[in-house]
Amino acid sequence: MDIHQLQIFVNVAECKGFLAASKKMHLSQSTVSTHVSALEHELGKKLIRRTARNFELTEDGVKLYKYAVDILLLHRKAIMEVGGNGSEFLRIGTSSVPAQWFVPTILSGFLKKNVNTQVEMTSADSLDIIRRVKEGSLDIGFVGTKVEKQCKYIPLIKDHLVLAAPNTKEYQKIFAGESDSGESDLRQILEVPFLARRQYSGTMKEALGSLKYFGIEEEDLNIIATFDSAEMLRDCVEAGMGISILSYQMIRELHESGKISIYRLPEKEFCRELYLIYKNESFLPEIVKRFIHYTEKYFKKEF
Repeated sequence: MDIHQLQIFVNVAECKGFLAASKKMHLSQSTVSTHVSALEHELGKKLIRRTARNFELTEDGVKLYKYAVDILLLHRKAIMEVGGNGSEFLRIGTSSVPAQWFVPTILSGFLKKNVNTQVEMTSADSLDIIRRVKEGSLDIGFVGTKVEKQCKYIPLIKDHLVLAAPNTKEYQKIFAGESDSGESDLRQILEVPFLARRQYSGTMKEALGSLKYFGIEEEDLNIIATFDSAEMLRDCVEAGMGISILSYQMIRELHESGKISIYRLPEKEFCRELYLIYKNESFLPEIVKRFIHYTEKYFKKEF
């Protein structure tokens, strides 16, 4: 068992498949499979349960994954503190809204000031990012919800959720009767097809929590489709499939160009924070500290 094998195994576990892991690591799928098989042979345990449609870690695979993440983190710390060749490595994960809104600008500016830094970017739902930061496979996360006490959360900016609908006469008629405050009657959303994100989405988690405040449960919604991708969901709203509750930043350009209609929701309940998160521990690599400082300074200056 060596560091490279553990790195491959961790990537297979997090990518939920050999093909996705091989693309991420720029290795052939057969190479990835061979290394995982070698681990299974050495340990005498099955680590991954594979079928035509499903992929999951076995109980022993889950145990090894947790140890492997810790080992890789310690390996990285040792190199940074004792060895090192002048370059630094930063692992960042982001959910869809920060990725579209501000992460590219922050990353570009930071790398111009830290030319010897290499960055590995991961895009996933908020709860996936939080889990990976907690487990140590990511240094920094940008997310749209707050759930894990083992992570440190830094509020960055408020994000407004809106009701997004196709810009058609049919939906304009349904949502024509707004209240005096200009806000939509939330009960109207029960009458039309609803497009949802999967359960690990920060936007969906916050939206369902806000709807519950008004007495609307998830099972009350007429959910006709669930999406992994916020971008695909947004495009399906534009195509006329149904409505959804999305971050305004995800649909701003489509709204301004008249391709999607938006309807206001109660601002107090449908406004959330976007966060930078990192693992709450005594040791933080200097590169992580510098990135946190740069991000906080960016938001103080720009917003």
